Amino acid sequence: MRGGSSERLVVRASRRRGETRAKLTRYITISLAAVLGGGSSALLFLVPLYADPALSALAADFDPVPAECVTERRDDRLGLDNCTWASCREGCTSDAYKCIQLHVKYKAYVEDWRPAVLYVNIKGCGYPPTVNCENFTLNYGYVGARYPCFWSRADTTVVVPTWSRGEQVATVTRTLALPLFLSGCAGIGLCALHCECRPRRRRRPPRRPPRLPTLSIDDTTVYRLA
Repeated sequence: MRGGSSERLVVRASRRRGETRAKLTRYITISLAAVLGGGSSALLFLVPLYADPALSALAADFDPVPAECVTERRDDRLGLDNCTWASCREGCTSDAYKCIQLHVKYKAYVEDWRPAVLYVNIKGCGYPPTVNCENFTLNYGYVGARYPCFWSRADTTVVVPTWSRGEQVATVTRTLALPLFLSGCAGIGLCALHCECRPRRRRRPPRRPPRLPTLSIDDTTVYRLA
């Protein structure tokens, strides 16, 4: 009787450990799946709004030394055909029917004046509170306005009023590197929990015993005579 009761206790303890392990695995799986889904959703939301403008600004290669800018002309346009570009637009997904185009000239270092167009950023659009087109137009949208600006070394006809390379790098890091890192860690964790991630070892074929040489009739007669 004592032996049977001890065996039952061992079986119950093993079952409890198995149930606890299953619950822990379930909770970890739910947490990792939530992190993976959240990271993927964050990428879908953050890439077009923040990462893409920051990467485009880095590719434009703005000169870190500000130049002197003067607004020469302001065009207030109506119609989709006339608003192929705008100096500032709140919202980047819809087409603009009404737009303001600012033409400026800038002087970098000791060079002559160059014509350019002024954008609020490299895309010419954004979302509040980062982009406020009303304040932008009040500050730069009148003829004769003077202000520092940054010109693009990739396209010398594009200038922006503010620029910080460190800020753009930080934006790319926050919006791309962090979600990708979290999603990658969550995916690796799910793979380690539920998949056989380690490569299988190939089984070596069993070695065959060496074949004995076949003796001809002459060889057998020689062995017999010996």
